[in-house]
Amino acid sequence: MRITVTVDDPTPEFQDKLLALLAEHADVVETDTSWTEERATHYYRMLPGRARRIVKEAVERGGMVSADALRDTPDDSLRGHSAPLSRILQRGKMLRRWPEAMEQPVTAIGPGFGKVGGYEITAELIPVFQTAIRTVEK
Repeated sequence: MRITVTVDDPTPEFQDKLLALLAEHADVVETDTSWTEERATHYYRMLPGRARRIVKEAVERGGMVSADALRDTPDDSLRGHSAPLSRILQRGKMLRRWPEAMEQPVTAIGPGFGKVGGYEITAELIPVFQTAIRTVEK
């Protein structure tokens, strides 16, 4: 059996009761953690401009944007540009716009801590984020 529930703008009291019921049956509840157009639009809208550019460039370039392509000049630092990507994801979870298990849609590629080589978004998320970008930037 599969039941899908969508609740738009629930009252805090109703939301708490529903979440408590779901928690009570957590062993048989499967949470939808897919990036929908609505979720992607909320996420993209919440991002500051520099982080939006990372998402937009990765989407427009077919899933990957190099760090060099994001620099206006070769000496520009990208430090701090991508921090909002994870911060906004966490904020959306806190605001219950999406489930706790949602995964980061755009991830850094690189040698590890420090400089990144670029940013990547999976191919299946590109259409969803294309719609989100068009919606927010119209």
